[in-house]
Amino acid sequence: MKLSKELKTGLIAIFAIIGFVVLYQFMKGKNLFTTDNVFYAKYDNVEGLSVSNPVSINGLKVGQVDEIKPLTTKDGKLHFVVKLTIDDTFEFSRNSTVEIFEPGLMSGKELKINLFYGGNTAKDGDTLKGNYQLSMLNSLSSQVKPVKDQLSNVLLKLDSTLASTNKIVDEQNRREIKLLLSNLNRTIESFKGASDRTNSILANNEKGLHEVVANANAAMLTANKTLDKYGSVAERVDIDKLNGTIDQFNQTAGKLNNVISGIQNGEGSLGKLAKDEELYNNLTKTSKNLNELVEDFKVNPKRYVNFSVFGKNADKK
Repeated sequence: MKLSKELKTGLIAIFAIIGFVVLYQFMKGKNLFTTDNVFYAKYDNVEGLSVSNPVSINGLKVGQVDEIKPLTTKDGKLHFVVKLTIDDTFEFSRNSTVEIFEPGLMSGKELKINLFYGGNTAKDGDTLKGNYQLSMLNSLSSQVKPVKDQLSNVLLKLDSTLASTNKIVDEQNRREIKLLLSNLNRTIESFKGASDRTNSILANNEKGLHEVVANANAAMLTANKTLDKYGSVAERVDIDKLNGTIDQFNQTAGKLNNVISGIQNGEGSLGKLAKDEELYNNLTKTSKNLNELVEDFKVNPKRYVNFSVFGKNADKK
């Protein structure tokens, strides 16, 4: 059978179109020669998810995203319905969830089926529960945001505190603080000068100070020896004899007090001598006459003493 050129051209075009479709589907990750089950999942946010992104179960790729359709509800809320094609050789529970996640820091979004054991098996065309997992950056951002807010509050409080401090520390207070610092610097300089002079005095009199310290040490040694001697003497003292001597001294002192009391009361010779005024007056006169006699004897000794070398008696006067 001989084909015309027009028929050949049509067949070639048909095969080319079929090949292009097959190649396009293959490039999208679809296999036209296998049968896949279709599932749906509903999300509020599909950020980073796109058609042909892989779908995995426990890390194994079992399908891909076939289509993403936006859906607006009656109350105006926007949702997204994601169509999944899963290899029909994998069966799982209808209660399993389909989660959007990010496997790496720089990789795109993917879907994974979190298996739930128990319940009815998911059938072709079922709608599964969707779930969304924050990426690492978004998770860090959500954790850093409260800290950032708290830091902002602290900075605001610090700013208000600094403003209040600036109001308190006005120009007059600043001048007073400067004056105080200046006086403090002068005081420190004075202390430094005094310290330098003290060091100079100590350096000039270092030898004398050493001698003073040496003399003090010698004096301390002498004092220690004296104390040692005194301690040895004190050890040799008989405490009983010392107490007896003290008792005798107390008795003697008592007797002496009695004698003094008797004299004050006019008892005995000394008491009468101390209390008899007439006797006191006579003794005073006798002492006066005796003094006059001595003075006259010194002036006129011949009046009282007369002698001759040759034994001739002088005329008595």
